[in-house]
Amino acid sequence: MSARNFSGAGAEKGSVILDRLLPILWPARCSGCNAFVAEGNAFCAECEQTLVQLGASCPGCAMPSEGDCLCGGCRRAPFPFEGAFASLAYGGALTQALLRFKHGGHRHLARPLGTYLTPLVAAAVELGAQIVCPVPLHPRRLRRRGYNQVIELLRVARRRLPREQRPRLLCDGLARVVDTPTLGHQSPARRSQMVADAFVAHRRSAISGQCVLLVDDVMTTGATLSECARTLLAAGARKVMVAALARAL
Repeated sequence: MSARNFSGAGAEKGSVILDRLLPILWPARCSGCNAFVAEGNAFCAECEQTLVQLGASCPGCAMPSEGDCLCGGCRRAPFPFEGAFASLAYGGALTQALLRFKHGGHRHLARPLGTYLTPLVAAAVELGAQIVCPVPLHPRRLRRRGYNQVIELLRVARRRLPREQRPRLLCDGLARVVDTPTLGHQSPARRSQMVADAFVAHRRSAISGQCVLLVDDVMTTGATLSECARTLLAAGARKVMVAALARAL
């Protein structure tokens, strides 16, 4: 056996051993309450009961809807993006999981939580998405947190798609140049004011003429996603769709 073949066989065997050891060394835990769960489960049975899967939704804002037509709000004041997707309603154990993931340093939660983004990315690809762009953090916040949680979620989501269906991940397509305070319970109008001109587009040559999927972890009023979408469109994007793991209802 050649050195190359031996190396390849050894690496493969090592990977199999590691896959078997990981569940023993680091047993799976609930993303919400940290209780032990079966391998492959994101939440324990109790926490999972608090999750609200979003079914039929308005294609303009991802709010629950009885059909696939635009809701009254989107007809009166449409968002600058075309098409919105969300997986779960914000609340319950999902809120706790996202807080632990974003502010508690539990970076490993990207693996279970990112799986909820996979069908959204796949749906956007079906509609023509060519590149996927995360909502960026301001450099100061990125240094403090150590990672952009949206990029971590997207890496997991993309890996679960067949290679030929994976859109290009453009991590630096947008930059956040204004360190806006936490939007918290601000009104929609105030949120829009706070994020105005907070983003700039990088890699314009990669954005121009492309159908872009813009992704955030939570969509609340849509102010941040709207400002990012406007920035991408001004940079030449042909179309912008948005997706979020959670939708505030």
